[in-house]
Amino acid sequence: MDADNAKANSGKGSVHLGCAQNTVIVKPTTLAFYPPLWTKVLDEAKARIRLYIATKEPFLRLETAVDGQCSEEIIELVVKYQEDRSELKAGFYPQYKRSMAWMLFNDMQTFWSEIKKVAVQIVPIEYNLSAPKSATTKHERLDAVKQKATALLEGAKFLRGECDSLISSNFAHPALQNICLGVYYSNSVKSLRQYVEFQHFVLYKALALAAAIVHSVLLTYERHGFSKAESLNVGELEDSYQRLLALMDTVALDMYHGPKLSAMLEDWAQMGM
Repeated sequence: MDADNAKANSGKGSVHLGCAQNTVIVKPTTLAFYPPLWTKVLDEAKARIRLYIATKEPFLRLETAVDGQCSEEIIELVVKYQEDRSELKAGFYPQYKRSMAWMLFNDMQTFWSEIKKVAVQIVPIEYNLSAPKSATTKHERLDAVKQKATALLEGAKFLRGECDSLISSNFAHPALQNICLGVYYSNSVKSLRQYVEFQHFVLYKALALAAAIVHSVLLTYERHGFSKAESLNVGELEDSYQRLLALMDTVALDMYHGPKLSAMLEDWAQMGM
């Protein structure tokens, strides 16, 4: 175990807040441990790792990411701030570099959860996941919603937008649009709209990640008939993502649907900006 993680796990090198009777130990794997300028650096690093997750690899591997991509983001930003002559407070880097990298790795699941939070609000409205008036008992109402969710999942119908000359639009459902705009183009300091990659186009992998999380939310409705609070099943999510990405590649290669999809994603980006 390296020095900074040993400190984080043992409490050494941590900040103690509060009175003696109610002490809160703040570890170097949390933002609260760092002074303001370092917090700004780490927020920017989180935004960068989210960009990497949304555009390259949504499922970082612990054994490679902490000492790989996460550490690289920290190093690049420290160099950038030093070149800008920003005075980063001493005593934090490189002492806590690996703890900072762990913080970025942990933010991956936070990012997924933020996408899911938006999806949970949008999915039942956009997909009309409510029971008909004819369903009078609790069992009938739940069963009706389960059937709706099943129908949406079959053949990935939940991806389809409005028909164009009797041909359905792929990956064009308003729910996907609203989730992408709500997450990737938010006003947060970690919003991806600040990066050129998202300023002209919603990238395929970013859309596939949003669609995979919608798929996960619909599975919950299919199982329970309502939006039950459940943790994301990472294996299930990754499997769904890979299948949706393969489907998107097929759509992108189609002479009709490919250009149509690209034009739509350009429009979404313009709306988000």
